[in-house]
Amino acid sequence: MGPRETDAQRQADREVADQVQAALNADSGLYAQHISVRAQNGIVRLGGYVWAQPDLEEAQRIAELVPGVSKVVNDMELERGGIDNSNVSR
Repeated sequence: MGPRETDAQRQADREVADQVQAALNADSGLYAQHISVRAQNGIVRLGGYVWAQPDLEEAQRIAELVPGVSKVVNDMELERGGIDNSNVSR
């Protein structure tokens, strides 16, 4: 187990995660409602799911462009069988 994170490190991680989430939400071609973002020491982990294969790659590309991100771990899933534009799936 490594050394404990300082308050400054935790704050920096929150800021990077917030910036990545904002960048994902700002992309009009990507439905990012179901994507979660966590950051630790510049490594961003994307979780949740998207509806189409290109969205998996686009979310990772967007995250990689955010300043402070050194690596992106893509743990997202491709949601198969979702019903587009239904109140249940969106």
